[in-house]
Amino acid sequence: DLIILDEPTVALAVKEVGKVLSFIERIKASGRACLYVEHNLAHVHAMADRMVIIDRGRIVGEVRRGEMTVHELTEHFLDLQRRGERGAA
Repeated sequence: DLIILDEPTVALAVKEVGKVLSFIERIKASGRACLYVEHNLAHVHAMADRMVIIDRGRIVGEVRRGEMTVHELTEHFLDLQRRGERGAA
């Protein structure tokens, strides 16, 4: 099984975000695969076993759980974004 969630926490209150994140944890615990599209890197970092960064339809980075802190992941993401902007110019 594959469950796809596209920005499931957008515009939700904190309580509802917690419910969504708990739901994702239950998906993972059941052994199902979950494709979780999200811009909130703190949520991604807390939930994902593997994070893939896509820019303009291309994979530009991949990070496994535990390889980076949330701060390092954010810096990595911003660095990839800056490089992409320079390459597109």
